[in-house]
Parts: sequence; C-alpha cells; structure tokens
Amino acid sequence: MNGLIDYAGLFPPAKLPLNEAISEYISHLKEEEKWMLGRFIIPISQLTDLEEFIPQFENIGMLRLSVLGGQSTSDKDFLQQTKDEIKIINNYREKHEGKIVIEVIETKLPSNSPSKKAMINVVDLLNSNNLEHYHEFPKLPYVGINYATNEDEGDWDTEITPTIEMISKLKNAGIKLRCGGIVKDAFPSVEQVAAMIQNCSILQVPVKFTAGLHHPIRHHSSEYDTEMHGFINMFSASTFASTFPKPENEQEKFRMFILLSHMIDCQNESDFEFLDDKLVWKVGDDRDSRFEISREIIEKSRQDTAISFGSCSFQEPMDDLTQLGWM
Repeated sequence: MNGLIDYAGLFPPAKLPLNEAISEYISHLKEEEKWMLGRFIIPISQLTDLEEFIPQFENIGMLRLSVLGGQSTSDKDFLQQTKDEIKIINNYREKHEGKIVIEVIETKLPSNSPSKKAMINVVDLLNSNNLEHYHEFPKLPYVGINYATNEDEGDWDTEITPTIEMISKLKNAGIKLRCGGIVKDAFPSVEQVAAMIQNCSILQVPVKFTAGLHHPIRHHSSEYDTEMHGFINMFSASTFASTFPKPENEQEKFRMFILLSHMIDCQNESDFEFLDDKLVWKVGDDRDSRFEISREIIEKSRQDTAISFGSCSFQEPMDDLTQLGWM
C-alpha cells in the first residue's frame, strides 16, 4: 500500500478550500502512515493559487503534484489543450524548481474513440515532457453480459476495448477509472469495473482509480442509495487479474470476468485475509474455493498495473483499515 492514496481534498465530497486542503495534506505527511500517502491532486487552473503555500513545504520536502487537465470535445482541441497545459506545467516547474515536482497529468479523452493520430501526438508530447499520464473515458457504456450466452450485449467491446488496445501500444500511457461521485449515477457497475480491469490487465495498461473509494470494502451507502466500491476490492481484483494467463478463447475470458466481478462485488471483509507473504481471497462458493496471491505478484501489480487512487480523505481509509484490524 506504499503511496497508494493520492490526496484529493479539493474535490467532492470534501471539497475543501485550497488552504485547508494543503494544511490537511501537510498534517498527513507528518503522520506515521505517511508512507501510504501519494501526490497532492490539483486542477491545472489552480496552480497559480497554490504558489503562496509552497513555502510551507520547505522543511518537509518537495511538493509532489498530480495535475488535472481540462475537458475537450474534439481531437483537435485535445491536442491543442495538451500543448497549452504542458506550457503551463513547464513554466511552473521552472519557476519553482527544487520546490515542487509535477510528475503526473490526468486527462479526459475528448470521446470514447479518439483518433490514433491524436493519441500518438498527445502521448508523444506528454512523454517528451516527462509526464506520467492517465486518460479517462468521458462516459462508460453499458456492459450487458448475457449469462446464458456469455456474451456482452452492450457496447463495451466495440466502444472501449479498441481504444484501450490503441493506448496499450503507446508508451507510458495509462487509464483513469472513475469509481464514484456525489450522485448515484456516478458509480460504475461491477460489470463496468470488471471489464475495465480485465481489459487493462490483458493489454497491460496501468490503471489509476479515482472517486468513491473512501472505504476498503464494497458496501451499501444510504447517502447515495447505491453500492460503493471498496479500494481493497479494486486493487485485489487488479492484482488477481495479473495472475490469469491471456485468455485464448471467449470461455476463458468469461471465466476471468466472472471471478473478477465476484471479487469486486465482495462485501464480506472476512473473505480477504492478509498474511506476511500473500493475500488469500475466499470466493464463497459451494466448493470453498480460494485463491492465493503472493507478495511478489502484489508488488509487481502495484508497480505496473494498479498504480494508486485519489481520495478526498486520507483519514477515512486509515480509520476503516484500523477498525478491520488490517493496520
């Protein structure tokens, strides 16, 4: 869980003013669990406002940032916006050299099917300016698995999978998956999450999660009247996915999808067991099936596949993990 949680206190539901979010981030950097804390997430539009707070990090270390880009609606605008944002980032880097590090940019794709030419140009620009980058789809289509035929009757395989395949061929490009929000409709289904994790695992595309993951285990939220995803489910499923051989047929692909869906949907914390050298997940079926994932596989997954998640609270995940006896 090293560097697992990027701090997103500026965003809902916390939506703290910048000064309070910075104070909160600094206080967490001084805590014993700071090893779990990642970057400070900030919209590129607020970089100027951040300047007055940079001196507060003089005795703490470099302020590590993940910058959120804006939304564009066409491939042409996406490319121009990327150029403009890189210029802002580089000017900021130069102005505050030795004090801040901007390592990551998180972008929103102009559509679910951007052109290959646009993506190549955008990715080349980001790579040449030393920016790790994760790209978010504007809207995830319905995943309509027909469990009788094992087929997806939705648009996922025609709309999303080809774009992930294209991104997999581009150097250092990753996917950003939004897992919730402040309204019920913002939470993706178990099937959508499973399909994304499966696609990215098979095609070896790294994933950064964001939103709606304040708690370790999937559970029902009365506030949003829906099920909220758990970050333990997400990262366990991403790691689990990396243990599967590449499916050679639709039957193998479906079996992988079903198991990932079960793990993402699991609401029983006792089905997860963390030992010094492995994670054990109990499927909860009639055969008492269980899977063991070694520490080495988990470490490799964190480096290559399941990178981090953004949360507007660092304390809530800590409190929940402590209550579960996992910290």
